[in-house]
Amino acid sequence: MHLEGKKTSIRTIARPDLPLLVKWKNDPVIGEMVCGNPVITTLELEEKRFERQLEEYSVLRLIIENEKGVPIGFMSVTEIDKFNRKVELGMLIGEKKYWGQGYGTDALLTVINYLFNKLGFNRVGVEVFRYNERARRLYEKLGFVQEGVQREGLYKNGTYVDIILMGLLKKDFLQRRKELAAIVGIPAGPGEGKKHESQN
Repeated sequence: MHLEGKKTSIRTIARPDLPLLVKWKNDPVIGEMVCGNPVITTLELEEKRFERQLEEYSVLRLIIENEKGVPIGFMSVTEIDKFNRKVELGMLIGEKKYWGQGYGTDALLTVINYLFNKLGFNRVGVEVFRYNERARRLYEKLGFVQEGVQREGLYKNGTYVDIILMGLLKKDFLQRRKELAAIVGIPAGPGEGKKHESQN
């Protein structure tokens, strides 16, 4: 799978990407944002996850590349429920020098557009830690709304932290399509714009 946004390209993860995953996940700053606590992983563990992915249909792991084709982040589509047409989404920009430049926004909208308008899903969900206001504002900008709170769902540094549950529906995404098209290179309506997906 290969998707093209305005600033990013999204592709299925490959074995040569695994050392980057180890680097990004072991970064304590990234670990606290994504998992709430530092992550310790190894190349061996990531190899096992990669092998499992080849056999699983409920998880999609993706690499985010910048305009020059340099890998800068990672995205996962999990809890893929084709019957109820819903998924969960997670993302990290692992190369911190690219933070705050719109790469995360572009990657998220590119994948969300694909999930809704190519694969036919109806709902995308995300989880955000209460203290991660930056991520929460990003998701709200894209149209996600708070649907609930998992109270004290994270234990961090001796304190329990709430997890915000957010969701985006296809109908709400379509209502804001022209506005979102100005942010990222998705067609403003049916039949408009270039094709953004190819199979490898």
